Amino acid sequence: MDDVKNGSRFIHLCRQICVGLALLLVSMACRGQGVNFSVLTSDIDNFWAAYDSLLKVNDTTLQKQIIQTVYFDKATPGLRDFMRLRQHTASRHLKNISSYPRFWNSVRAKTLEIQRYTTEMEKIMIRFKEMYPSFRQPEIYFTIGCLNSGGTTQGERVLIGAEIAASDKNTDATELNTWLQKVFSGQQDIIFLVTHETVHIQQKNIYTKMLLPRCIKEGAADFLSELLTQRKFSSPYMIYGAANEKELWLKFREEMFGSEARDWLYNGNTVENADLGYFMGYQICKSYYDNAVDKKKAVADILELNVNNKLAVTKFFERSGYAGP
Repeated sequence: MDDVKNGSRFIHLCRQICVGLALLLVSMACRGQGVNFSVLTSDIDNFWAAYDSLLKVNDTTLQKQIIQTVYFDKATPGLRDFMRLRQHTASRHLKNISSYPRFWNSVRAKTLEIQRYTTEMEKIMIRFKEMYPSFRQPEIYFTIGCLNSGGTTQGERVLIGAEIAASDKNTDATELNTWLQKVFSGQQDIIFLVTHETVHIQQKNIYTKMLLPRCIKEGAADFLSELLTQRKFSSPYMIYGAANEKELWLKFREEMFGSEARDWLYNGNTVENADLGYFMGYQICKSYYDNAVDKKKAVADILELNVNNKLAVTKFFERSGYAGP
């Protein structure tokens, strides 16, 4: 009888172990969707340490040395990339710090709170993997830049300029140019920016001179960010674009196969209503997705579009069905 009881206990124990292993594997599989997910913010802490130190001295040479030793010399790989891509120098940082004291005082707390977005960012990455099985998980670096870039990518890294990304309508931007003031006044939280740049990581052959695919590239990042965050995307160019879509479409239709982009992209310092090419690209990608039967394939088509192939770009545009309002 004891042997029977011992045998039953053994079988029960084996079942418990099997159940436990199964639950562990399920848990690991769920976490595995976000493998290597990391948000690195040490550059922000180092910047503010340098900021506090340099304010205690008046010698310009010593202030630049502080920026170099306390901030640059301790840079993460992401900040090193960002410094190279956006021409960061100690002199540029010092000029910005000296010129815009109210801005830096108002944005400091927001940059130091960025880690609280980590859980939501990870959820976005898991959702992205479900939507696009070929998803590549980037490393996400938050740095402090020279007020000349909110975000960009390098290889498998997302590089965020936290002083821009964390700013919103409550940031004191009165010392800054009108373009940044407009950006901040309509800016949503940093989740959209991180998601936008993560989309760029997934895109294929994203370098081209032709206007249409360049706008599709940027519009795709906005449109897919909207799908992934499950929130309506709002920005000055989206608001203006929606109100003036017919006029914009007529002009864009005439120029989209050319290479002149100054009226459409990266022109925040030269025109009142900047980056309207993002809006046009968004509309084209949204139309493509809305008209597709297989939504997962539509996402892959958007991400994998070969923008260097004019025929492929033309077919994508035609299949989108977009023809203005």
